[in-house]
Amino acid sequence: MALPSSCDVLIVGAGPAGTAAATVLARAGVRVVLADQRTFPRDKVCGDGLISDALASLRTLGIHDRVAAQAAFASDLRIYPPWGRFVSLRGAFACVPRERLDAMLLEAAATAGATCVSGAAAAGALDEDGLVKGAWFNVSGQRTAVRAAVTLLATGANAVALKAFGLDSALQPTAVAGRAYYTAPPDVAAEFTSLIIGYDRRWCPGYGWVFPSPGNRFNIGVGLFTESAGARRLREFWTRFTSTFAPAAAIIRASIEAGAFRGAPLRSALTGGAFGRPGLLTVGEAASLTYAATGEGIGKAMESGMLAARCAQDFLGGRRPLRTLHHEYEREFRARFETRYRAYTVAQRWAANPIVLSLLTARTNAGTFARQELEDLIGERGSARRLFSKIGLLKAVVR
Repeated sequence: MALPSSCDVLIVGAGPAGTAAATVLARAGVRVVLADQRTFPRDKVCGDGLISDALASLRTLGIHDRVAAQAAFASDLRIYPPWGRFVSLRGAFACVPRERLDAMLLEAAATAGATCVSGAAAAGALDEDGLVKGAWFNVSGQRTAVRAAVTLLATGANAVALKAFGLDSALQPTAVAGRAYYTAPPDVAAEFTSLIIGYDRRWCPGYGWVFPSPGNRFNIGVGLFTESAGARRLREFWTRFTSTFAPAAAIIRASIEAGAFRGAPLRSALTGGAFGRPGLLTVGEAASLTYAATGEGIGKAMESGMLAARCAQDFLGGRRPLRTLHHEYEREFRARFETRYRAYTVAQRWAANPIVLSLLTARTNAGTFARQELEDLIGERGSARRLFSKIGLLKAVVR
């Protein structure tokens, strides 16, 4: 499909944040153009895990049941500390490859009425009088402009796109992660039905994961949460994790590789992120909305996209001014979620110490306070600061 010359809202990037925004806007009758440089279905480096915020967003978008039909569900998350026994945390968890998830989200946006265009590489913002009024694209070697009343940037951790759109963002990612896929024999797959996270004392607060996917497949990966992390260190961690972490090693020995190891940068914890500038709203990982400590970002990407969509609707309806729309969007997002991001950042600091991490895991197995607070954290319930504070740590020791 060719790029229209104009629209009400232009969305650059068709990941979870962009498609969620497009679906909300299109269902409200807004003329939406959703453009992506890739052709779908396309792969995306990710752990593929869906926790409560992502599952709730899928329900809000009306596609939970369709995604659930292609997902593998788990009722617990097992965390293996550097020393000691693992802890099993109850919750609602699912895993579906991003290639499938993003394709379903894109189809939902198209069904809602959004104009979806692939193969359109954004080249930068269309600026007029200090306002973003759309974007320039390179399509089949031709430079094309799309004018829009509001533009949303949903390009993930792509530093080139952030710079091209004139955002005052830190260009250095805050984390890096990588994963591979393996198809296991049915009997081996039946042994590993939980989501698994494993910590290694040499790499804390980084961790590795083993997530069961549909069709006896496993997403096995590693993540490093440090600005100095790079491809070489990520590969070193991957080699150690897959050879020394028992669940990962057992699955890989018995399985066939279904997708080679690939890495990608992450932008997390609201660190160095920009929520936009006049006429432009930044959503998802482009605004550094991935959680610290866990690297989970699908849920908050969709939530940010839906919030930005409502802000855009307010402007189009004459209820909010365009020049300050990005500030109001940021204030609303931070008011809802900033304390949770702070809690995950504190959790990451604690996880950097393998002794503290192992002791906390032991207390979670022995007591009730830490377990309940961790399950509430994952389930997006209550105050995450109850556990991740000095007082919370003391309570975890005695309760």
